[in-house]
Amino acid sequence: MLYMVIFAIIHFISLIIWFFTWIFLGKIVFDKVYYKKISLEMELLSNNNAALAFSFSGFVLGFIFALVNSIEPTDFIYQDAITGTLVMLLVLLFTRTFDWIFLRRIDLPTEIIDKKNIASGIVEGSFFLSMGIIVAGGFSGEDLGSWTIMSLESILYCVVGLVFLFISSIIMSKLLKVDLQEELDQDNRAVGASFAGIFIGVSLAINNAISGPMQKSLLYDLRLTLIDWIISLVFMIIFFYVFDLILFRKFSFKTELKEPNLGAGIILGGIFVVSSFLSTLIVQLF
Repeated sequence: MLYMVIFAIIHFISLIIWFFTWIFLGKIVFDKVYYKKISLEMELLSNNNAALAFSFSGFVLGFIFALVNSIEPTDFIYQDAITGTLVMLLVLLFTRTFDWIFLRRIDLPTEIIDKKNIASGIVEGSFFLSMGIIVAGGFSGEDLGSWTIMSLESILYCVVGLVFLFISSIIMSKLLKVDLQEELDQDNRAVGASFAGIFIGVSLAINNAISGPMQKSLLYDLRLTLIDWIISLVFMIIFFYVFDLILFRKFSFKTELKEPNLGAGIILGGIFVVSSFLSTLIVQLF
């Protein structure tokens, strides 16, 4: 009995050490590689940079979510180290790719560090979290023997997820009648919050489609991912009109986003995430 208690305590302590080691490594990479020689402490404490706080919080959430769903800390240490490093790099790489390709008119690091643009920080943080959710789905449900295939599949799903997130942002921009890049440049936090909900909601739908063992083939899984994404997008649009035209009849979300009304943006972002949960439930039932 005493042996089991001691073993449990040691195991618990090792998990805590494992957990904080990865957070520490993630912070170093975020500081010195992703943002190139900034001091997170200086920016947060001395410069009161809330934009960077949103970005870093999203990175930690996305990275840790992907990490705990991708590796087993009690198994092969060398493989855990490789997987954890790959997970971190994927989350960082695809978030930066989103900035480079899809937000060409603005530069998120410049907006966040130099201008302390909170709307940009919210969007980047949400994208870190979204990519973490997608990476977690790509790595889950496989056995250790297929690590290489699992890694390649995760990279593929990140690419697919990036495309779906971009198309979703275009469609929802048309629906909400806003230009995401223009609004971010103006530090419109309401638009940033609403699109954060869109990105997280879409990533949850993709995660649901790809989590667990492969169903029949990679092509079949990709088809399921496409279907889940379409369903989640449809539910987002339906929920938007239900809330905009029925539950909140006295004001228009489209108008309030441009004011900008941060409260309206937060509510709208929450609506989009909730709609994703409902679409996931519908998919699982059928």
